[in-house]
Amino acid sequence: MNTMPSATELVPTQSHPNEPDGTEPRERTLWLLGFLCVLIPALPTYLVPLGPLKSNGSPARMIAVLLFVLAFLGFVLLRRTATTRTVSPGVILILLYFLLVLATYGVGLLHPGNALVESNKTRAIITLLANVGVVLYILERVETARQRAVMLGCLATGLSFACMVGLLQSSTSLDLRFLFRPPGFVVNTEHLDLSERMGAKRVVGTSLHAIEFSVLAAVTVPLTLHFARHASTRGVRWLAAVACVVALLAMPAAISRTGVLTLVAALLVYMWAFTIRQLAVAVVAGSAAVLGYIVAFPRTASALWATILGSAEDESVLDRTADYAAVSQTFRDNPVFGLGLGASPPRAYRFLDNEWLQAAVQGGSVGLTAMILLAGGGIFGISAGLRRATSPRERDQAYMMGSVLVGILASSFTFDLFSYQQATLTFFIVFGLLWSGFTVPVPDWHGRRSDIATVGTPVRREMADGVP
Repeated sequence: MNTMPSATELVPTQSHPNEPDGTEPRERTLWLLGFLCVLIPALPTYLVPLGPLKSNGSPARMIAVLLFVLAFLGFVLLRRTATTRTVSPGVILILLYFLLVLATYGVGLLHPGNALVESNKTRAIITLLANVGVVLYILERVETARQRAVMLGCLATGLSFACMVGLLQSSTSLDLRFLFRPPGFVVNTEHLDLSERMGAKRVVGTSLHAIEFSVLAAVTVPLTLHFARHASTRGVRWLAAVACVVALLAMPAAISRTGVLTLVAALLVYMWAFTIRQLAVAVVAGSAAVLGYIVAFPRTASALWATILGSAEDESVLDRTADYAAVSQTFRDNPVFGLGLGASPPRAYRFLDNEWLQAAVQGGSVGLTAMILLAGGGIFGISAGLRRATSPRERDQAYMMGSVLVGILASSFTFDLFSYQQATLTFFIVFGLLWSGFTVPVPDWHGRRSDIATVGTPVRREMADGVP
């Protein structure tokens, strides 16, 4: 009996021509999505092709927008043949988020600003399409545990390369961030020099800012740790273990409080995948690793510690908290839709280093509702991943993806997350993978009439043959 394609597939799975009838269809390898997962952290976002897309045309963003188009075309053009109706909660959540944010964008268009504001609006809507497109494509195409493992492996590969670049920046004069620069691509930023904090160099890896790099390095730890425990071959497990060590060494070199917060939040979720004995061993090994890092990199460790302890007197922190009054006033003036998606904050702001404050200013109550929906949907996605798991490896994978999502989500309170492409697309990829393959059957509102309509012909034939 041939397998019927599900109602959520973009393209029905085809059996291999040489396979006999009755065999399972071959599992698809999602090459484009896998390439995107590697490309996001491996290629800096400020490397863009010459031409009209120089401002918004980073390859990862353009591929993500293409995935949105493919998902839309698949929904419109695909012929549904499945008899069992199901609904994907992940699709509903991401579409509700999309519609809410799109409403704030539409309201913002009614109040045009200067050229800079309008360019920010254009950039914001392209980013929205890219983020939503990645999730929809994953929910439509990724169905099996192997496909999820392949996508996560590709993401781990790209993140490990970014961490290696950051580690080399901190310990040597070698800078490999442009190693995979394609021919004809140019750099569209002037801020390429590494800054310093407390006399120590802040590395950025392949990211746009040291904060973003610290977040990516922090979530690389549980991601590579999962493969170090559950990869299918010994060689891959050893490589993943090495990548985990590289990420642990690279993350503090960004000298960022946000990276520490992200790592702590991620490990607090991933710890539930371990036994008490394993956690005790991890605490001892972690303590020894911290002492070893302090001895090996005293300047970086001292700068990071001073940054954490001196937060109350840090000028950057004081400037951020000083914005709260202006944000509150803007929210009172525009309580429903805010200033509009992508609208620049008023001149009273220095810089809103908080994604939730950005949502309040640009989207008002609607924007905050969209953020709450996205955050809550991601957390409930952990439960969906655990319910879908059928083996210890898949259960560990669900906890790992949940730790990555929660870690990045925690960082949204300390920097404007969605302004940074690498961390944002990583968040949405994990969001989609958590909900992938999880569907809920839709009840038949017609009751027995639908069943009779479906099997009425064979029933009459059996009765005609004398079969009751």
